[in-house]
Amino acid sequence: MLNEFSADYSARSDDELLVLASDRGSLTTEAAAALEAELHRRKLTEVDQAEHEQFVRRSEQREAKRRRRKIFGTRRNISTWVDLFWGLMAIALIWITYLALPSRYHMKSDWQEAATDVMFVSVFIAVASNSLWRTIAFWISLTIASAIELLVVHAWIQRFGNFSRWEGKLGVLVGFGPFLAVYAIVLRLQRTFDGEEARENPSVHP
Repeated sequence: MLNEFSADYSARSDDELLVLASDRGSLTTEAAAALEAELHRRKLTEVDQAEHEQFVRRSEQREAKRRRRKIFGTRRNISTWVDLFWGLMAIALIWITYLALPSRYHMKSDWQEAATDVMFVSVFIAVASNSLWRTIAFWISLTIASAIELLVVHAWIQRFGNFSRWEGKLGVLVGFGPFLAVYAIVLRLQRTFDGEEARENPSVHP
C-alpha cells in the first residue's frame, strides 16, 4: 500500500503535492507517510506550502472578484450608473421646483425651452465629467458654456421656432461642443497664469 502511494505521489506535480499537504488530516497513515517522503525528496518545505496556500487564496479572491464584476459590472461602471441616477434626480428636482413656483416667476416659453435643453446638457456633462468636479476650471467652463448655449438656443428658437424632437436631441449633443471649447481655453489660461506665477516666484516653484 505504501509503495502504491509513493508511486502515485511521484507522478504528481509540486502544486498537487502541496495541495495534499495542506489537507494532511484527511489522509491515511500510509498516504501521509508517503506524501511526507515525497515532499522531503523534492525539498518542499512548510514555507513552500505556506506560499502555495497564499497563492491559492489570492487566486480564489481574484476569481471571486471576476465573477462579481461579470454579474454586477465593474466598480467604475456601477459608479457611472449611480452618477447618472443622481443626475436624472437633479433634473427632476430642478424641474419640479420650477413648476412649483407661481406662474409669475415662470420664464417665457422660448426661454423655458432653451433653459430645459441647457439643463439637460449641463447635468449630463457634469455626470460624464465627475472626475473633474474638484477643479475650479471645470465649473467655470460649465457655467460659461451653459450661458453661451442658452443664448444660442434661445436665438435659434426665436428665429426658427420650437425644436422638433430630433432637433432637440441634436441640440443636446451639440451642447457638448461649447463646453469642450471653453474648457480648453480655461485650462490654457490657467496654465499660462501658473507659468507666469512660477517665473515671478521661483522660490515657490522649485
